[in-house]
Amino acid sequence: MQTVGELYLNKKTIKRLNVPVSDRVQVRAGANVVNATLVIKNNIPGRFKLSSDLAQALHLNGQELRIRYDHENEIIHIGPLVGILVDYLPNHEEYTPKSVQAEMIYLSTLGRRLPAQFFIFTPGGINWKDHTVKGFTWRNGGLERGRWSGAVYPIPDVIYDRITTRVAQARSKAARRRLMSLPYVHYFNPSFLNKWRVHQLLAQNSELIAYLPETHNLNQENLSDMAAKYKTLYLKPCNGSQGYRIIKVIVNGQNYNYTIYSHGRHSGQAGSITGLLQATRSTRGKRPYIVQQGIDLDTYWGSPFDMRIILQKDGEGQWVISKKFVRIAPSGSSIANLSRGGTAETSARVLAKVLNGNRSLIREKNEELRRLCQTAAETLETNSESCYGELGLDIGIDKKGKLWIIEVNSKPRKTTVTALSQAIVRNTFKRPLLYAIYLSGFKRHG
Repeated sequence: MQTVGELYLNKKTIKRLNVPVSDRVQVRAGANVVNATLVIKNNIPGRFKLSSDLAQALHLNGQELRIRYDHENEIIHIGPLVGILVDYLPNHEEYTPKSVQAEMIYLSTLGRRLPAQFFIFTPGGINWKDHTVKGFTWRNGGLERGRWSGAVYPIPDVIYDRITTRVAQARSKAARRRLMSLPYVHYFNPSFLNKWRVHQLLAQNSELIAYLPETHNLNQENLSDMAAKYKTLYLKPCNGSQGYRIIKVIVNGQNYNYTIYSHGRHSGQAGSITGLLQATRSTRGKRPYIVQQGIDLDTYWGSPFDMRIILQKDGEGQWVISKKFVRIAPSGSSIANLSRGGTAETSARVLAKVLNGNRSLIREKNEELRRLCQTAAETLETNSESCYGELGLDIGIDKKGKLWIIEVNSKPRKTTVTALSQAIVRNTFKRPLLYAIYLSGFKRHG
């Protein structure tokens, strides 16, 4: 590898970083690595300086970055650079507080206050030849005020995947795989989750078996067996979200009353398992489905509810609960998703009512909930051999007070507005950014 340019360090920085003194050193920024000449110079401004040709070779254009010595790889690392991967830059999207654009602007604005270079990029903005990306940051001031400002960056140290749809995920599959295969690049939240696959992964942990509703791939035999065991069943698309195309089945002897949650609600009745599958075929199409045991969920003022937990890793790489709230199903419905008309309420208020204000029991249930979510997250990450920085877990409580894992989502949607706590909103956006800094190898401070 050709030697390009000079890296200037003072003696204090060399000692602090424990850099082996040598005429030639390897320097890395993101996925780019070059050989450079090490020059010890004490009167440089700051802790280090790159010559113009070294900065150009690394594709660094005046970013205020930090320096560390990566002892494992024996390389000097300039960074951290963190890219937020999205399927499109929401430049022309009408701004609303719950839009993708609002989420990206909020992340970009938060990132400017942290000790790293954050930027938004898309699969189409990657230049594989020189390992660079066209990245964007939101400008709140100057000539570009209220606009996305673009620049060329190295393929970053860490990639936070915020691809918003399964269609876009499929479209970007080749680019994402290539990014994940690059040396030095850390990638988290790599894909949406498949309900059947999640069930299989979680079921490998014996500690979680009691919290999992019985679940099988949907076919006539499995549906018949499940209908003989349970009065209520749910048929769910393996790759569905937001409660869309879920089918609730009430077993009444040889009659099967069903409700389809699609565009609104549609109910019907079938006289056999074969008839039930035929009646719901147009809704299911060729999509893979699961059949799942129905849980007799507890109710809040007569409506079933579940709890949505946003579990995230912090700046130390530890799982913490960032957000916890209750989703209450609308009148006459069993689906609590907010996108299906459900309403949000604080978990403290709902648990106080359903547990009759028993403070000791409430503390026990919250602690069980915390342990359950952490165990589920660790199990999913270990058994899938994937890296996640955040997960959305839907936890049900039945009428006997038992907890159930209803669903796990790797792309929990977060909005920038709330009727509850703005501090909680800020934390749910900030923690993945702090986790990205942690993954980069740089400490949050210093």
